[in-house]
Formats: sequence, C-alpha cells, structure tokens
Amino acid sequence: MSKWPDPRLSRRRVLQAAGLSALLAGCGTGPAARSTREIVFWHLMTGGDGERMNAIVTKADADMPNAEIKQVVLAWGAPYYTKLAMSAAGGRAPDLGIVHMSRLTGYAPGGLLDPWDLARLAPYGISESTFTAPAWKSSIVNGKVYALALDSHTFVAFFNTELADKGGLLESGGKLPEIKSLDDLKNLGREFKKLTGHKYGISYGFLGDGAQLWRLFWTFYTQHGTTFDLTGDTFGYDAEAFGESVETMRSLVDGEVASNSADYATASSWFIGGDTGLAFSGVWELPQYQDAKMPLGAMPIPNMFGMDVDSTWGDSHTFVLPHQDDPDEQRRELAYEAVANILKNSLPWGQAGHTPAYQPVVTTPEFKALRPNNDYAVTATYLHYDPPSSFTGSASSFMDQFRNSIQNALTGQTSVKDAVATFAERVNVLMSKAVQR
Repeated sequence: MSKWPDPRLSRRRVLQAAGLSALLAGCGTGPAARSTREIVFWHLMTGGDGERMNAIVTKADADMPNAEIKQVVLAWGAPYYTKLAMSAAGGRAPDLGIVHMSRLTGYAPGGLLDPWDLARLAPYGISESTFTAPAWKSSIVNGKVYALALDSHTFVAFFNTELADKGGLLESGGKLPEIKSLDDLKNLGREFKKLTGHKYGISYGFLGDGAQLWRLFWTFYTQHGTTFDLTGDTFGYDAEAFGESVETMRSLVDGEVASNSADYATASSWFIGGDTGLAFSGVWELPQYQDAKMPLGAMPIPNMFGMDVDSTWGDSHTFVLPHQDDPDEQRRELAYEAVANILKNSLPWGQAGHTPAYQPVVTTPEFKALRPNNDYAVTATYLHYDPPSSFTGSASSFMDQFRNSIQNALTGQTSVKDAVATFAERVNVLMSKAVQR
C-alpha cells in the first residue's frame, strides 16, 4: 500500500486563482497579513503534475508540524509569469514560487527574486553536491544562487519495444542499435514503417508548434558543441552548425519516414496507436504513454554529426524566493525547510517522467527501478537550457519567433539559408528591445 496521501487536489490546500485581484485577496494584503506558520507557495502545476505536486507537498507539510504549506495554482505560461512578477514588484509576493530555469535570467537580475542563502540550506542537506552540474550552474546569476531545481525534463526518443522486438531490432538489454548518422535513423524509421504498414515510421509533429520545433533543433545544434550568444550587440551563432541542424531536420521530415505536415497531437496519436515505432518527445509525455499500456522503451536522442558531444534540450522546474522587501525571518526559515522536504520526497515527480534534480533521490533503488525513466536519466547531466536572456525560455514568444522563421524551410517553401537569416534578423530586433528596456 502506498504511503503517499491521496493525490487529489483539495479545496483546503489548493486555491485556483481566476484573476490577479482575487489571487491577491486570497493571499492577504502583504507579508504582515499572513500567519507566521503559513507558507504561501505559488506554482503552475495542473492535471497529473498538479496531483503529484499536491501529494509531495502534502507529505512535506505533514513533516512540518510547525507550519502549513498553502498552494496557489495559477494558469500555466505567460499569465503565471506576469502575476509572479507583479506580486514581487508590488510587495505582495508569496513565500515560495516555481520558475522554469530557462526564465531565471529574466527575473533574478531585475530584483524580482531573492537569492538562496547557502549557509541556511546546508543544515537541511541541500548543497551544490546534491544537484547535477547543469542545474546548479544555471541557477547562479551574478554569483548568487536564485533557483533550486526540482527536476530536469528533457527531449528524448521513445520507442515501441514490442514492434522493435517483432522486427528483430532489439539488442541486449532491450535497447535499439546505436544510431550514428541520419542514415541510421532513417533506416530505423523504414524498418518500423515496414512493421506497421503505416505511411511513416517516426513520429515528430512540429507544424504550428514553436516549442516542439525548437526543442529538436536546440538538441541538434548544441550537439555541435556550440550555443547562442545573446549578450552582445548582435546575435552570435555558428552559421554552419545552425544550417546543418535545420538541414538534418528537413531531411528527417521529408515525407518518407516522418511527416512534414503533422502537428504534435497527430504525431503523438500515431505513436500511441502503434502506427509508428519511434517518437521524439518530452519526458513529460511518459504518463500518457503508460496510461495507453504501451510497450515502451526510451533513449537519449543520438548525436548524428560525428562529434563526441552529448547534449539535448532540457529545462527544470525550480523553487525560487519571490522578492519581499521585509521578509518575516521565521516564515522564510520555514520556506527553506519546506523546499528541502519537497526535494527529499520527490520520487513521485520522477514517476511522472521528470528526472528528480535532488541526486540522493536519483540514486535510490526505487528510482533506478523505474523504466524507461532510468534509461534517459543521464540526460539530466548534460542537458542544455535555452540560451539565457530576458526574452527566451518557457512560455516566451522566442520559440514562436523560431517557428515563424524556420518552419517553412522544413516544409520546402523556403531555403534553409534564407530561414536562418530571417531568424537572425528577428533575434537582433529582440536583443535591441531588451537593451532599450
């Protein structure tokens, strides 16, 4: 029998805010209006993720008899980030919040967040050594730690083990043969296509979806050992790596083994229905695949560019301290304790597909027994977050700018060279506006 509390969201623990005025009224008129025992925690987890977060928080809350963690759940995306910024700027900030690591640069330097005190974290068993290098390094802004990662969620390749076994494709340990080139990948797609009789063997839906398009590109681009520079006067990038990454994507979705006209939902339905054998997707899709009772395997997306560089797109949900002008130190100490308890009890978060960031959880036999989670958990050690800037990151318009520039190159309506040039022009405009602000 599970030791975890009933994960269903309760009215007592979770407030679903309909608007900013109602939200602020629910939180009181400022820090002084709240009980010193109450820790107000804003996040954007709904659905299955919301249920798991509630279970973890409920467990952490039970371990803190001197405090109560009150969850406030807000709409995902831009509405959440707008309200979080307004609360910090207006003196009505919660005690804890969730921010994607990819959005940290847009919040920490502007004074919207308070840094974590490493000396206060140490007694709770939280330190640099308890996180992966990418998660810790990216949490530091101007020499201070502003974020404590809850997880790493990356872009990986899922595959249908039953189809692969039927076609004699599986090697020892239930793994697919090593993929070293685009030809290897397309040959695998052709094998799956033969097995199913479907039009395609690989699921990757990008049409109209800037995030999905960006994630595979950023995986391929950073596998060249390079990144974007958004800190200077003009956009800095490796033109050769950019062009090769987009060309690879265009060759993959040429209509032979993967569609050049499928959206994310359509491609996912093909994979879930057994029409395709492999899918490029985020690890957060794992629960829906498992709910469909799929025979499922997973692996990191291979580097097909002849370079010994492990990389994939990824992001993290992180805990932050929204800025308070005069924080109540007793309640702030309880916030430190609450985050430590949540991190230590984050195994159910791993069951949702995410890889827990707190390494003592990842090394437990319970997590190592999770399949296929443990087969891609290594990606947390080498993921690349979005290039840091005030205009990039989760729920930003940056990915839509990328889609608007690059999508037509994948569908053959424009050249890769022209698409890259168009995107560079758009980024230069974004950078000039960021400087002006």
